[in-house]
Amino acid sequence: MSLNRVIGAGNKIPWHLPEDFKWFKKMTSGNVVIMGRKTFESLGKPLPNRKNLVLTRHPQRLIKKHPEIFGEYHEWRGGQQLKRAYQLHFTKLEGKLTTDILVFKSLDKIDPVEFPNDVFIAGGAQIYDQALPRCSDLFLTVVKRQIEGGDAFFPPFEDKFDLIETIRDEPEFKILHYRHRALFSLTADG
Repeated sequence: MSLNRVIGAGNKIPWHLPEDFKWFKKMTSGNVVIMGRKTFESLGKPLPNRKNLVLTRHPQRLIKKHPEIFGEYHEWRGGQQLKRAYQLHFTKLEGKLTTDILVFKSLDKIDPVEFPNDVFIAGGAQIYDQALPRCSDLFLTVVKRQIEGGDAFFPPFEDKFDLIETIRDEPEFKILHYRHRALFSLTADG
């Protein structure tokens, strides 16, 4: 987020920080990344070597709107209609890398026990707002400038999280590690 909490403008990230992208890739590779439909569409493709969980209320619109993405996924499992919930699963193999896309109706329909790896929330604003109360840790890149014209903002979190460490401090950005007070004390106490 920027100093004034902006995370997006016109469904795009309003800055380009290659070193931050490298850090994000290193942290999330081999893990699960959850994002909303708009974030998924802004990326233009699924993130490779990760399970991409996309949240949308209208999966068929997403799939029909993006045949360039979903048309190349030949294996399809899912479409299960369970109490108006659904899970669509697409898999693509590229050499040794596997890219999965799972589409869910809501965050509540995702069972974290199904995923033995770490689960990362990649946006957008509505998904952050829903997920932050459930997150034990927050890794936040703070862009050291004000962004004008932003239309997506990172939700307040400071009343529930404590700063644990500064992972990186560069001239243009810093990466901070926060820990959820209530959730961490529950896990630490057993």
